[in-house]
Amino acid sequence: MTYLSRPYKIQEIIKYTRDTWMFRVKAKMNPLPGTFIEVGLPGVGEAPLASCSYSKEYLDILTKKVGRLTGEMFKLKEGDELHIRGPYGKGFPIEEFKGMNLILIGAGTGIASVTSLVDYISQNRSEFAEVHIYLGFRDKEGVLLKERIREWGKQFHVHVGLSRDKATHEYEHGHVQEIMKRHKLPVEHTYGILCGPESMMKDVTKEMNDLGIANERIYWSMERRMECAIGSCGRCQLFDLYVCKDGPVFRYDFLKPRLEKEESANKEVEER
Repeated sequence: MTYLSRPYKIQEIIKYTRDTWMFRVKAKMNPLPGTFIEVGLPGVGEAPLASCSYSKEYLDILTKKVGRLTGEMFKLKEGDELHIRGPYGKGFPIEEFKGMNLILIGAGTGIASVTSLVDYISQNRSEFAEVHIYLGFRDKEGVLLKERIREWGKQFHVHVGLSRDKATHEYEHGHVQEIMKRHKLPVEHTYGILCGPESMMKDVTKEMNDLGIANERIYWSMERRMECAIGSCGRCQLFDLYVCKDGPVFRYDFLKPRLEKEESANKEVEER
């Protein structure tokens, strides 16, 4: 494991929305789907971000402008450099998924981890059964990776839901768990893979449980909780777990009692 960052040149910047961009850098590190990297700028800081690709030639970094580091990143141009260290963490159990049906769920920039897994599946298509992809955004203008979504539709079952946009267009209206109800999904030999806001993952997990998919076959990415990547800062600690070292991907039956304990503890604090 490396703790030192290296500079990587930005090859391309794709501006999906005013505050969500994709930075493509030339790199051969090729993080495994579900793992993450630390992206930084000298004198500014760094942040943990999921890989949004699976390639030995480049690394795609999808990020939203939310703080000091990303604010400075949005001032960069093609040819400039980003400093990257990693990859870190434990990603998706790909060997366990082989031969199985998969339901992939992503919302907002949480689609980055899902994208890296879809890239892997595309490159090894014969090793997987049915693949259903559900992506959630607020409105049509906020849909990310449109060109990739169109390509995915040629070989997978892809559905995009918009929670706040009721206009008539190629996308569906509703939250991810709502649009899942409208389609027939495989249940036997099926795994669920989720990445996005925890409230969304909780709702989707309930829907999967209702369908008959047990918690033992549902995986959550908890990447939003991370910070330093090495278990030093404690920001991502969840009782006996450090999300950055023990995850960020966890099987839900393993994660559930810890989340429930955390929720109970937070409720007690609020009631005092």
